[in-house]
Amino acid sequence: MTEKLRGVAGPLAGNLLLRSFVFLASVFLTSEIAAQSPADYENLPGRKAMAAVPGHGNDIYGIGHSQPTDVAAANRALRECQRKLVRQTGVSLIPKQTCEVVHLNEERVTTGADIRARVPEGAHPLYLWRYTSASATVYLAGSIHVLKPTLYPLAPQLERAFEQSDLLVLEVDTEKYPLDEMQRKMMDAALLREGLTLKKVLSAALLKRLKKSLASHGIDLKQVAQFKPAMVMNQLVVLRLQALGYSSEYGLEQHFRSKLENRQILELESIDMQFDVLFNQPLDVQIRLLADTLEMEDEIEPLLTEILGAWLAGDDESLSTLILQQSGDSELAQAFNRRLLDDRNVGMAKTIRHYLDTPGRYFVLVGAAHFIGEAGIVNLLEQQGITGQRVMSDEQI
Repeated sequence: MTEKLRGVAGPLAGNLLLRSFVFLASVFLTSEIAAQSPADYENLPGRKAMAAVPGHGNDIYGIGHSQPTDVAAANRALRECQRKLVRQTGVSLIPKQTCEVVHLNEERVTTGADIRARVPEGAHPLYLWRYTSASATVYLAGSIHVLKPTLYPLAPQLERAFEQSDLLVLEVDTEKYPLDEMQRKMMDAALLREGLTLKKVLSAALLKRLKKSLASHGIDLKQVAQFKPAMVMNQLVVLRLQALGYSSEYGLEQHFRSKLENRQILELESIDMQFDVLFNQPLDVQIRLLADTLEMEDEIEPLLTEILGAWLAGDDESLSTLILQQSGDSELAQAFNRRLLDDRNVGMAKTIRHYLDTPGRYFVLVGAAHFIGEAGIVNLLEQQGITGQRVMSDEQI
């Protein structure tokens, strides 16, 4: 995951797109092709994927092949795996997290167990801080907005901090907006100005590369011709993540929403502010980032797994290094990174400081990238004389 793959910032710094992208729903249609055995997988034709139940080897699996897109193959494989699990157990309702994508075409997909194995066995810091004042307790939790189910369960301290809180604070409460309103706002922000198309703003070479990438997802350039490069870039990354089995359905926001009960939700930002950050960058910045994303699409999976390992281990140094790598060498990408993270951190820190002056118990869930480094929220609060306690993996709270 790199800033050259800027759309992958979604898992760390924003999650609006992952609920809003529905205009290409046809991408996810599958062809009902009979599954084969794992031994046959290597020779199966077309776009293909294999899903399996962690710990069961090839006993319970699903295969999708001869599919129009990678997402379709992954969805087919997951569905077949789930059906076999139901048949074998005799239980009609099995949680979806029992299957995960383990192969996509010829690529082996890093499993949740592989990623979790990178976490130190001993005590290590979590992406969780506790701040207290005379009237309030504020937990700051570093979120990954897009996960796969085999990365659960979370550290029990995160669950306990949420249980102790009566207010859930998100970057944006996407579910308070009707989906049609979100789509309208997104389209207003994501469309090129009248008279412009991707053909007019992209070079011939870049347009050729984009057509090839879109075709692999079953998308014709005409379907996205009027969208800004930033919109297309993010869509390509989201589709790649979905094909690998990652979804906002399993992100921390949805996880804690499912346990909301009577808790009130507060927002640190507005939906319009996030769309502005995502889509209203200068056009030359958007074009550069789209070009870099197309060049490095195949690196999304290994880079994302590195970030997830660092997040689970509470490894600030590694995560900070990865984020710096994301920024790339170009001045354009560096400037975007500052706007995406640093500039927003200032406003978030100000609001969090206000919570400490307001009675309540707050669980603040923000992309993990917002907490690290000199420009991170934790350091900004320290500069104002507000020091929290980093929660460790062996600590009781």
